[in-house]
Amino acid sequence: MRRYSLSLGAAIAVLAPLPALAAAATDESVAAYPIEPVFTAFRDACGAVPDHAGAVASVAAAGWTDVTETGIPDLAEFLAFAEELGHEAVSEMGGTMSPAAVFSREVAGEQLAIVVTEVIIDGNRVTGCRLFDPEETRDVGAAAVTALVGAKPERLLEREGNTLAKYPALAEGQDSFDYFFVPSGSPLEAHVQFNGLAMKIDSVGPVPAN
Repeated sequence: MRRYSLSLGAAIAVLAPLPALAAAATDESVAAYPIEPVFTAFRDACGAVPDHAGAVASVAAAGWTDVTETGIPDLAEFLAFAEELGHEAVSEMGGTMSPAAVFSREVAGEQLAIVVTEVIIDGNRVTGCRLFDPEETRDVGAAAVTALVGAKPERLLEREGNTLAKYPALAEGQDSFDYFFVPSGSPLEAHVQFNGLAMKIDSVGPVPAN
């Protein structure tokens, strides 16, 4: 694991949907990545992502360890970059962004992280639950993810070793599910300050009444 940031979601948002330009790799090293248990653990942890507090409670209840206070060294640079970028963008729109809640857990031999954040603008929230496997070198490819999701991607980019795929929501209450793979040395790595494998589940809605 290494570094990842909240801005990976922002980076994909500014990319126009492009046709797949490279087929997913199929060598044995890629096939060895335990995508099914990792995907299942992430989906179950995030739950419906009702809001920041609800998502944090769901991740903790699923057995992930809260390491917000100590942090994860492999993610420190990425999170600092994302937080600075996110706060600046949200402030310009008159909104606020929650501090990141960070969790860790080993799944099928992979040391993973989940980061929960929330942006509030004009009484509405966007709550994000994101999984990171920084410095992972094995892209499972959009085809494998599509088989797990059970739906075709709404947007897909496969180019220069990168895979960025956006899918419909996995469950009621969610807004979308995204899969990312950014290889080390990719031009996109310099833009998002991250290389490895990541996923995100977002939900949107009004800010809950106190």
